[in-house]
Amino acid sequence: MRVLIVGAGGVGGYIGARLVAAGMDVMFVVREARRAQLAAHGLVVESPLGNFSGAVAAVGSPSSGFSPDVAIVACKAHALDRALDVVDAGRGPHTRILPLLNGVAHLDVLRRRFPDVPVLGGLVHGALTLREDGVVAHLTPFFSAIVGTETGAPDAVAEEFVRRLSAAHVDVRLSPDIRQDMWNKFVFLATFAGITCLMRASIGTIMCADGGEDITLQLLDECLAVSRAEGFAPDEASMSSYRRVLTEPGSTFTSSMLRDILSGHRTEADHIVGDMLRRARRHRIDTPMLKIALAHLQCFEATVRHNERTL
Repeated sequence: MRVLIVGAGGVGGYIGARLVAAGMDVMFVVREARRAQLAAHGLVVESPLGNFSGAVAAVGSPSSGFSPDVAIVACKAHALDRALDVVDAGRGPHTRILPLLNGVAHLDVLRRRFPDVPVLGGLVHGALTLREDGVVAHLTPFFSAIVGTETGAPDAVAEEFVRRLSAAHVDVRLSPDIRQDMWNKFVFLATFAGITCLMRASIGTIMCADGGEDITLQLLDECLAVSRAEGFAPDEASMSSYRRVLTEPGSTFTSSMLRDILSGHRTEADHIVGDMLRRARRHRIDTPMLKIALAHLQCFEATVRHNERTL
């Protein structure tokens, strides 16, 4: 099985490393600065589940002789259009496209761009980041992935990919309802990113603030209302888990979006919080906390763009 991975940051680098270690034929398509890092030092992953260091195939554009079974899109949402240009250039006649982005809006983008190509749904759980030195750092003691077809119908390529990823010692499962799984994470992540970015603090710190727990749960309830209107409300067991994680006293848990802010990088604010708010407005659901969270993030994004223009 051949796998094309667009991006060798946190998620793409981690999954790619596991597949390479298991003997899979993997090609990364990356920007020039990242390609130079990989050429000089190889792909390096530091993880509580096992480190990896080794040479990998990394190119600036897909090789014409490499026809992948699966093309993984592992980029930030704001880089999606460029990533899909790469996929379009590198895919073969039977390639499955597997986006591993947060949120759900990108599925509509892929359906419009590739109406006749099998597109899988997927998501990962676990905090990963690409450090300035080029190392993929795994920040949580767990990592898991879920993959599935949008319809839930069997797909031999998806099944084989999951089997190979499992053989590479990755906690992965094939889902019969991947859209619901993605919505579950979307509800949690919009709340988690929204509140930690708005407060510029970890969950534990927010819980120490006056009204911190109430504000967090109000934001979660707003996201739940949107998912219910869209027909994808998480089950009560999932919601209980989200409430527990989002209100845990002393938790040092922070979102990747907050880490992007603190590093001065662009965020996925529009793709996550913005998309949730747009859906709320379509259903005429009042979401005051979502409005505040998005306005806050938009101000940050405007500042980043201004700084980039003036450098």
